[in-house]
Amino acid sequence: MIDIEKKPKILVIGDLMIDSYLMGSCDRIATDAPIPVVDVTKEESVLGGAGNVIRNLTSLGAKVSVMSVVGNDDNAKLLKHLLDEIQTKSFLIEQKGRKTSKKTRIVAGNSQVFRFDHESKNNISFDNVKSLYSKLVEKIKAYDAILLADYGKGVLTKDFTEKIIAYANKNSVKTIVDPYGSDYTKYKGATLIIPNKEEAQAVTNIEISNDDKLLEALKAIKKEFDTEYAIITLAEEGIAVLKENKLSVMPTVPLEVFDVTGSGDTVLASIGFSLGLNNSIYDSVEFANLATGVVLRKTGTATVSIEEIQSDQVYLDRKLIEKNLACKVK
Repeated sequence: MIDIEKKPKILVIGDLMIDSYLMGSCDRIATDAPIPVVDVTKEESVLGGAGNVIRNLTSLGAKVSVMSVVGNDDNAKLLKHLLDEIQTKSFLIEQKGRKTSKKTRIVAGNSQVFRFDHESKNNISFDNVKSLYSKLVEKIKAYDAILLADYGKGVLTKDFTEKIIAYANKNSVKTIVDPYGSDYTKYKGATLIIPNKEEAQAVTNIEISNDDKLLEALKAIKKEFDTEYAIITLAEEGIAVLKENKLSVMPTVPLEVFDVTGSGDTVLASIGFSLGLNNSIYDSVEFANLATGVVLRKTGTATVSIEEIQSDQVYLDRKLIEKNLACKVK
């Protein structure tokens, strides 16, 4: 188990967004159109995308900074306010004509009935890439790890991503990637890329139908993209890790799943938190399993704290097993 008393310094670079919720009840149909009417009783806005990774990191106790590009609009002002609330050091560039990403969900009871997005998906400008990279060069020594949260909204361009990874490697700083799309060439040389099963199949062209194919996919990712580690998340089955060219599947914690929203952000944050403290990939995956187990029992875009992990029955059971094993060794 990792030493969870230490606080790593983590930089998050990626697509920031706002997750907005309009919540209420629905018990009638509109008279002017055959559509349900939701009587809104509550409105809530939280950090989403790379922002949710930041929320999880700060909840775990990490010291977090963020670099990104946003629009020159009211949503950008709200986003900055939300970052300030969790005391995140931010270097944000406003790009004229760009829309700050906001996803608004209409929720009736416990069901999401509609979502509308307000965002830009075009690549950020060359000048903004240059400014972000200059800031990275200036601050690189301050970080234990860099998390790249790519949601395909244009911040992590191919050129920028390649520069981040190359400069981080030059300075012995770990880079952990939550990838987007089926072309991972821009992530080549990263410490770790975290695809799920479907993403791994798309990027390797290997149908993962059994353990042999799973091992083949892990080896392909490590070789083709020159990563230090290779893992594939398997939803409720756990996380597959390439260990000395052999397959090791670390099972997820037993749990009742209420909501999978944002669980990938928790995996990225918790593995980044642990690797930032120089823990092994296996301890880091175990920590991510525990953290995600807590989040999946919550609704909405949720976070997890060290205290929640420590008080979780699964964590306590595993610590008891470790203690008993230690006694037997003595």
